[in-house]
Amino acid sequence: MVDDSDVNNLMFENDELDLPKETTTDDETFPSFEDQRNIIIQLLKENQENAKEGDRVYIIPQFWYADFFNPQTVDPSQLGPIDTALICRDYRNFILAEYDRNPYISIPESVFVKLVSWYGLTNNSQPVSTHLVYDENRSLITEYNQCVFRVHHLVDNDQERRHGGGINRRVSYFAISRLCTVKQLSIKILDTFFERESDLDISQAKFKIWFVKDSERAGSNSILSSSFKLDPLQFMQLATHRRITPQLFDHTLKDVDILTGDFVVELRQSNKNYHWISNYFIYNRLTPTGGTTGLYNLGNTCYMNSALQCLVHIPELRDYFLYNCYEAEININNPLGYKGYVARAFSGLVQNLFGGKALASCSNLSSSYSPTGFKGTIGHVNSMFSGYMQQDSQEFITFLLDGLHEDLNRIVNKPYIEKPSLSPEDDSNDFNVIKRLAEDTWKLHLRRNDSVITDLFVGLYESTLQCPECNNVSITFDPYNDLTLPLPVNTVWHCKVKVFPQNSPPCILEVEMGKSSTYQDLKEYVAKYADLDPKNLYGCEIFSHQFYNNYESPESNSQFLPIQELISESDDVIFYEIIASKDDTVVPVLNSRIEEGFKSPRLFGVPFFIALSPDEKTNPGAIRYKIEKYFSHLSGGFVEFPSQSEEKDHLSSAFPLLREKYPECTLDEYQKFLNYAVQEDIGTIDKYFKIKVIEETAAEDDSNQQMLLDADDTSPRFWTPYSPININRAKDISELLNPVVRDIYDYPSLLKTTMHPITEDNGSNEQSDKVTNLLNESDRAQDSDVDLENVQEVQNKNVMSSEQYETPVQSNNKNNNNNNNNNINDNKVTPLVNFHTSIVCEWSEPAIQEVFSEDKLINWEKPAELKNTQLEVDRQKRQQEEEKKITLHDCLKLFSKREVLGMNDSWYCPKCREHRQATKQIQLWDTPDVLLIHLKRFENLRSFSDKIDEVVYFPITGLDMSPYMVNKEDPRGTIYDLVAVDNHYGGLGGGHYTAYAKNSSDSRWYYFDDSRVTETSPERSIASSAYLLFYMRRTADGKCGTQDLQELIRKSRENYDYGIKQMYDRQKLLFESNKTDSEELVEMDEQSSNMTAPRDGTSLDDRGDSPEANGSPSSHDNSVSARSADYSVRSLEVGRLQPTESLEENESNMGRRKLRILNKTYNEPSIAHSPTSSVSSDDGTDSISAVISQPKSGNDNILRSPTKD
Repeated sequence: MVDDSDVNNLMFENDELDLPKETTTDDETFPSFEDQRNIIIQLLKENQENAKEGDRVYIIPQFWYADFFNPQTVDPSQLGPIDTALICRDYRNFILAEYDRNPYISIPESVFVKLVSWYGLTNNSQPVSTHLVYDENRSLITEYNQCVFRVHHLVDNDQERRHGGGINRRVSYFAISRLCTVKQLSIKILDTFFERESDLDISQAKFKIWFVKDSERAGSNSILSSSFKLDPLQFMQLATHRRITPQLFDHTLKDVDILTGDFVVELRQSNKNYHWISNYFIYNRLTPTGGTTGLYNLGNTCYMNSALQCLVHIPELRDYFLYNCYEAEININNPLGYKGYVARAFSGLVQNLFGGKALASCSNLSSSYSPTGFKGTIGHVNSMFSGYMQQDSQEFITFLLDGLHEDLNRIVNKPYIEKPSLSPEDDSNDFNVIKRLAEDTWKLHLRRNDSVITDLFVGLYESTLQCPECNNVSITFDPYNDLTLPLPVNTVWHCKVKVFPQNSPPCILEVEMGKSSTYQDLKEYVAKYADLDPKNLYGCEIFSHQFYNNYESPESNSQFLPIQELISESDDVIFYEIIASKDDTVVPVLNSRIEEGFKSPRLFGVPFFIALSPDEKTNPGAIRYKIEKYFSHLSGGFVEFPSQSEEKDHLSSAFPLLREKYPECTLDEYQKFLNYAVQEDIGTIDKYFKIKVIEETAAEDDSNQQMLLDADDTSPRFWTPYSPININRAKDISELLNPVVRDIYDYPSLLKTTMHPITEDNGSNEQSDKVTNLLNESDRAQDSDVDLENVQEVQNKNVMSSEQYETPVQSNNKNNNNNNNNNINDNKVTPLVNFHTSIVCEWSEPAIQEVFSEDKLINWEKPAELKNTQLEVDRQKRQQEEEKKITLHDCLKLFSKREVLGMNDSWYCPKCREHRQATKQIQLWDTPDVLLIHLKRFENLRSFSDKIDEVVYFPITGLDMSPYMVNKEDPRGTIYDLVAVDNHYGGLGGGHYTAYAKNSSDSRWYYFDDSRVTETSPERSIASSAYLLFYMRRTADGKCGTQDLQELIRKSRENYDYGIKQMYDRQKLLFESNKTDSEELVEMDEQSSNMTAPRDGTSLDDRGDSPEANGSPSSHDNSVSARSADYSVRSLEVGRLQPTESLEENESNMGRRKLRILNKTYNEPSIAHSPTSSVSSDDGTDSISAVISQPKSGNDNILRSPTKD
């Protein structure tokens, strides 16, 4: 044992050199470069002749040393200072860099001193020293690989449980030469220990240093490789415990063959009357915790705590990890697993919650454990759980079960298998055929997945798909480990949408659908009640009088969002009916007005679409005709539009002014334009609104191309402009026309100019009269050749040149008097609109008041209401259902309800070779022993979620699953009893998780709220907070799992109990060989007083510290309950003072004990280096052999580099 005086007196030998850092040349005369080499060679020879074990050598970069002797190096300045930072990663612990990357070499101390005095070290370098040692062949070699040891702290059991081993888990280690003495080793251990435990008072402490080893079977899974702090149970479960005593201080590590291993420091305050913790189980019984240990909340980890409490209270799963069954099945080579980390972490958690603990009180409801280590492991393997954000408990359980399954998968090499299905010859109505398919599926599943999780949690469900066209049936089976049940609550989305039919006034439809419905479902719903073809419906959201969201676009969220997230109740949604062919162009039409007091137009009204054929795209009259026709519907029946009152079969002779203006033009070739011309003298074709067009720019065109959607091969392309649209860029459509087409399109303006010219004298009125006569004459003789020269002069219009005529005109050229009329009959025209063109109708205020007058019963602001009789029926039905209680049976029925797949989820029928909206049904084929039911309270609708807070009434005992199973012949039974409930309180933005669980130890129910545990009744779990339900199959023997699993647990429990007995035996042996004087004094006092009160005033019953009474598990079981309430288990107090005892007497007794400790003589060594070199001392403990072999003489080259294997 090393006490405080040892620590204060033993100091490390500081034999490091005081060396210069860099080369200096101030007033110093260095030998020449050649002389330097000669000096170094001479020193090397001397050291080689006199080398012996223990000589100090220094390590430097090999390339520097090679350059020093390189004949090509002529100037010392080429070398520079020695940089040892290149070859050493950790100076304190002697961790060298990889030799292959940075080779190094050792040199004698005298050589190193000389080199450093000449060249120095770089600023970030330190001397790297080691020693010469003999190898197994008695050859001197450099000790590049020093002894590496780990240091641990033996701490109080209860204190460590509270912190879960998560604090300071990282193991401390150090390196030391094998030529150091055990005394130097002890001080290095204490130095490393106190550097870690800096809050301890070294002057008031006594220590024991233990050399420990774990069993070879533990390997890398040993607690020694992962934890700095050890509790008494972990300490006693180690295979080897040997104490370092002062008798060994003068021996070297090489002598006692201690070259690697672990040391445990045991601390006891010298001014306290504590037991040594290494004797913990002499005075404390190993008692099960009873399964009522809480879990500390580490910061938003209630989701994890509640899930863990539910899982660990499943008896078979708990016993599997408590009795270390997992060690025989752990699969560290599974590429889908986590190298056993998840399994080991969960086992450690179960061990701390249910393993034997020494507790001072039988009441352990308030005890808690901090799962820091478990949380760290889970966060390491899954980044979702690495932080301290709130998570979903069900998602955590799903990951944990999957992680445990893969870490414990008994299948090492997974074969490739194909999922079986029915063959065309199989009869889907034959139960035996279906049963054989289910059995084959399960057998194939077990060929790849076989673990304790599979044994307990996994069942099969049957999935049936039926084609609506050919009635082909597909049946498959899939495994599941949690049963997600929908809640039969009515989650309805409500909205009013507008419908703009192509040939009738607008209308509005009230819609109610499921929140999870899709946009396609909405379109079909609207088409059904509006009696329209859904293929001709195109939906858009309108905002600020322009298109805001094009639901038909591939970029729209309608492709994946549910309807509740896509459309809110306040959104203005319009479905446009557009009947068009594939070659037609769908053109968006917007409306603008110039309000009084403003110069720029502003949007108003509702935009819509027109469909134009290839010919109509070039015809301004046809475009106006379709727009005015649409406005007649939107206005509620306004029929005064000029184009709507004209017939469409006009002859060219009906337009004499055109013939006179363009005498060389063949007007018959313009018949398609003449068909839509207006002959009325209304002043201008733009009487109500002007038609303007906006061409998208190149950049806009590139982006808008992405918004095109081809619904199928027969549908036109549908496009909407991005908002906000700049209508100031719009150009009048007449600017895009050649003169002839322009005059045909706006023939009323030609009439107005001719009939009402702007004159400067009265003589011009005669010309007007002539024109009038000509027009009247045209009604009688449409083919007469009337000289209209005067008309041409009055209008001062020019015939269009061939160059202008072949391309669209951007402005009128009224000053070109030399026109070439040779190509006047070439009537080539380009399309006025394309698929990236928008039309803007610019209205005047009087026209708006006239067309959209408020006396209309129906218009675009007051659409007609479509009756939806089914809506009221559905509302009454929902109201009746809301008055009923929701039971678990209702959820199970809804789970197996048939449903028709949506358009986006269509099934490919192998018989029809087409995608079909098949009928799908999922049913339970069988159920696992542990039935995990997930009540789907959270509606995860992609970017939005909601919680259902309805109470689901579920049975505590006697849940019969047979009505919901296809295979009712399961010999294991179908009756289940509730064992745990995972609760969630609050909403999506924040909440809290707790758990109800049945404790199999006392068959009572407890409520786990993080670290707080209280007894409760299971009926309290039936609430709106119930989220996850854990049921266990009721069996005759009360056991679940396969026979192999039960046998594995039985054998492992026997081994576990035997290991506990061995631990007690080791504790008794350790106590007998290593007890302190104070403990020996207690025994002598007890023996001399013949079981009466000892001289220090403590009673045997109060102390309960007799090895004979407490050494075996069966003796003195009542000692815990007999202790006083102020007995400190954490401090492992030897006894307590009787109230009548005087402080002076107690101090006198303590003084006598200290005197015996000071006068103690250590007679036995107590550490062994290995089983082959240890001998048994008189007291039965292992000790180091006193035989020290004398080293043989031998020489070796002092310049050494590591030998490469």
